[in-house]
Amino acid sequence: MAGIFQKARVAALSSAHSLLDRIIDLNSIGAVRQYVRDLENALEDLEDAAATAAGHLRTVQRDAVQLQSQAKELNRNIDFIISDNNPANDYLAKPLEARLIGLEQRIKTKDEEMAEGQKSSQALNQAVSALQAKYQSMVEQMQRLEAMDNAAKAKESAVQAMRNAGRISSTAGNVSIDAVADRIQRRSDVADAKFEQAMGDMSSQVEKDVVLAEAEARLEQRKARLALPGPQKPA
Repeated sequence: MAGIFQKARVAALSSAHSLLDRIIDLNSIGAVRQYVRDLENALEDLEDAAATAAGHLRTVQRDAVQLQSQAKELNRNIDFIISDNNPANDYLAKPLEARLIGLEQRIKTKDEEMAEGQKSSQALNQAVSALQAKYQSMVEQMQRLEAMDNAAKAKESAVQAMRNAGRISSTAGNVSIDAVADRIQRRSDVADAKFEQAMGDMSSQVEKDVVLAEAEARLEQRKARLALPGPQKPA
């Protein structure tokens, strides 16, 4: 357990220190975003490692308390056997003393493990605190860079729109409204002339038809006066 925990602690701390020491190109928003993502992932791993360390430390402390309690009970039993003024049962204290020796060795090991656990937990907590501060700082910087980038893009769009409007205005300035109006008026005049011509042609034809009808009527009157037969109607 300690070996696995030690490897995880070293890996987490190494990753955290590597990120804290990394030089970031603040001119590149993409690089900052990636760094923030790396910080977030490392922070999650580090927090998990810190929680594991804290849990492991509690387990070791609880085991140490239990061993201390057992050792205290053994000491009482041994003292009672030795001090009962009955040398005949002193042999009972020997296995208890041997057991106490084993407990004391385990207690020593637990104390060492507890000291190492406290050291590891403290180091991880400090690393978490430092990484959290770095993460928050980078998030704020990223937000500021994104706001600046958005503002710059808005200005660039405005400049482009103004340039387009300027080109349109300059092009419109080269167009002569009077010349266009003159061309339209000339077309209108031509259309009017053609309309009048068409109306004249139609009036002329109508007048011709009227004259011919009148001439035919007069011829009929003339024939009647001269008693000439009129035109024969078809059967």
